[in-house]
Amino acid sequence: MSRFFVPEGSVTGGRITVTGEELHHAKDVMRLREGDLITVFDGTGREYTGVVDRVGKDELSAAVSRVSEAGKERCRLTLVQAIPKLSRMDLIIEKATELGVARIIPIVTSRTVVKISGEGNKTERWKKIAVVAAKQCGRSTFPEIAPVTGLEDSLKEVKGCEISLMPCLHEGNKRLRDAICGRKAESAAVFIGPEGDFTREEVEAAIRSGVIPVILGNEVLRSETAAVAVLSVLSYELRWK
Repeated sequence: MSRFFVPEGSVTGGRITVTGEELHHAKDVMRLREGDLITVFDGTGREYTGVVDRVGKDELSAAVSRVSEAGKERCRLTLVQAIPKLSRMDLIIEKATELGVARIIPIVTSRTVVKISGEGNKTERWKKIAVVAAKQCGRSTFPEIAPVTGLEDSLKEVKGCEISLMPCLHEGNKRLRDAICGRKAESAAVFIGPEGDFTREEVEAAIRSGVIPVILGNEVLRSETAAVAVLSVLSYELRWK
């Protein structure tokens, strides 16, 4: 069955309306016709299934036959991600969406190499990547992509999280397993550093804000690998009842 994203408000009065880029995909790529089943989600946690009854030039419409809602998550995850080089941020956004992250905060740190220009365009691009990833993995929500900020401001943004972790290579860190073993939380955040890791000063600032520095193992992981590894563990251990 075909699955599409529609803006909130596109399902009303028992009817689904698909327009814009998703209409092109539905009509010209998937070649949906009257009588076909369609499933849409609007980012609110609801998913709607219906039977197409009209395929027009400017919109496709369907009558809603079923409404379902996302299951209850035990823990809301936030990823605070230092922006890596090349297109690796695209991969991180995609995989974080697949792993159920609720919010992504892109940050610039002391060792961030990337020069940020056209920030608004980058944020919109990342939002589109998140929507596509949500479509493909069957998720009925997608993460909020926050504006690019610095580490200090991001620490304030996640101050209310019950668990905050920072994988880094400095000595004396707890193992990730020990930091979360037996813990339950309704909110958690993870800080992933740039290629050159967080500086000692950044780690100390994070510790003062209640963040726990952790180590992931003997290997030194690339930024995108570390993000996927930690989020996989946290999703498994904390998200679902």
